[in-house]
Amino acid sequence: FKICDLSGGSMSLIHCTKKEIYTQMKQRKPGCYIAAVLLAGLMLGGCGNPNAEANTTDSVSASDSEMVSESQETASAETETENEFETETEIETDPIVIVLDPGHDSEYCTRNHPDLGVNEQDLNLTIALACRDRLRQYQGVDVYMTREDGSCPDAEHQGEYCIEKRTGYATDLGADLFVSLHNNGTTGVYGAEANGTEIYVSNYSAYTEEGKKLGQMVLDNLSQLDLNPRGVFVRTKEEKGHYDDGSVQDWYYLISYSVEGGHPGMIIEHAYMDNPHDNAILKDEAQLKAMGTADADAIASYYNLQIKTKTEN
Repeated sequence: FKICDLSGGSMSLIHCTKKEIYTQMKQRKPGCYIAAVLLAGLMLGGCGNPNAEANTTDSVSASDSEMVSESQETASAETETENEFETETEIETDPIVIVLDPGHDSEYCTRNHPDLGVNEQDLNLTIALACRDRLRQYQGVDVYMTREDGSCPDAEHQGEYCIEKRTGYATDLGADLFVSLHNNGTTGVYGAEANGTEIYVSNYSAYTEEGKKLGQMVLDNLSQLDLNPRGVFVRTKEEKGHYDDGSVQDWYYLISYSVEGGHPGMIIEHAYMDNPHDNAILKDEAQLKAMGTADADAIASYYNLQIKTKTEN
């Protein structure tokens, strides 16, 4: 006999195992600790039977083994529960917000080049749409565009004010990055020697180094499309004054307004419209889309984004 169940407030001698008492102890039932002590006393006393001590010792060893096993199982279950809880309560990070700006438009800020067979605003839009579509295949990113057709983002204000509207849209969205997509030119006359990709990033100290890093990643990707990587540049203008960190403001308002809005800005000049080699590439729609994809993949790599799984698409 062993003392087993004392939860009712009175002692009772019944057939039971030490495992049952241990279970009650784990449940913190009243009297279970006393039961364990009394049980140990009975076992040590052996009830006057010479063989009882050996038998009891064997019984205790077996029961101890059961208790250890149960303890391990319980600990394992608790660990699994904790892990599940941690997974379920894992803090989700906010998505990266990217604003793409297809430079110019078909209404007011046009860049038509009939002699070259291309219109810059149309080239920029095709590239930007491809960039958007590719970025949306990645997890953890929200993508917006300042325009998705030929219309002007701000029909009431042109020039500098239209630029402010574009960057202001990014500011309102709390953008992590503003990217204005363009194409270049020199004289506008077919046959220019200059060719390839130029990227402009901010002179503002908080954005310069990271801007150069991302710019180089974009440049490397575009160079795989037979575009000459001319470089990543910072261009400033003393007449515009200085930022709050003392650095000279950027030449381009697309970048300086971005700084004022609290986010980095970047301009990608993909190719030279008046260069014969680049012009041929720009007239190939598949190549334009490949440029947008190259831009997107570079941005995704910079932010360590992963492609969505099939269930997330």
